[in-house]
Amino acid sequence: MMNGIIRDQAQPLRELVGKSNSGMKIVSIASGKGGVGKSSISVNLAIALSRLGMRVLVVDADFGLANVDVMLGVNSKYNISHLIQGEKKLYEIIQEGYDGVRFISGGSGVYELLRMDENQVRNILQDILVLRDPADILLFDMGAGVNDNIMRLLVSSTETIVVTTPEPTAILDAYALIKMVLKRVPSHPIRLIMNKSDSKKEAETVTKGFKEVVRRNLGVEIESIGNVLYDQEVTRSIKRQTPIIISHPGGASAKEIMSIARTLLDLPAHEGSSSRLYRLFSRLLG
Repeated sequence: MMNGIIRDQAQPLRELVGKSNSGMKIVSIASGKGGVGKSSISVNLAIALSRLGMRVLVVDADFGLANVDVMLGVNSKYNISHLIQGEKKLYEIIQEGYDGVRFISGGSGVYELLRMDENQVRNILQDILVLRDPADILLFDMGAGVNDNIMRLLVSSTETIVVTTPEPTAILDAYALIKMVLKRVPSHPIRLIMNKSDSKKEAETVTKGFKEVVRRNLGVEIESIGNVLYDQEVTRSIKRQTPIIISHPGGASAKEIMSIARTLLDLPAHEGSSSRLYRLFSRLLG
């Protein structure tokens, strides 16, 4: 019964996105469990997309337990609770981090955010879609696991990226998440990032097996868009509140995240600065 209720509630959100003339790509970045590096992927991917000429807005959708602002080295004065309570307008709670990436803090320790209803989620999404200075890409950094708010945003986005690690518990939870999303919207595009693998071989082996299980059991082909190997520098960068793509731009992790960003935009593997300038001017003049 609950599944049907959530499915019915999500329909108006999908229609809202479909009717939008903004052309905004809405990507939810999710994980079946915590500790897989989802938020780190979200923040670094946002910066990578910005470097490819995209206007990026990150919404920390781990409502009440947010940490994107911390990872961006920003002490947020306002968060999404100020919008919900009518204290601030949307544009007033949008802040800017590294490389011009804008973000909205989901608020930390704000219990009310854990109990948002469908109308509140819809109003937030509607406000974002009609921003005066819109984004090309909206990234939702989702909370780990599954609850009603997470499912509403997942199925209303244009696609979902599931982040997991090779650990069996992470794989099982990622599979459960994908199954629940597809049960609500069978045609929903899902992509996969394997994070924290010990080697390229491990990442490729686990990814291949996972995709095959999803194909056989759920009847869907999911696309792998990248494997980010375990890197101690990523842990250090989080402690320093400086994303790895900034602290070590020439490292393997940063290069892989840039590759993921290009894949997300359907760009050639090594688009140069002249191509980025062309994209920027095309957007401004088009």
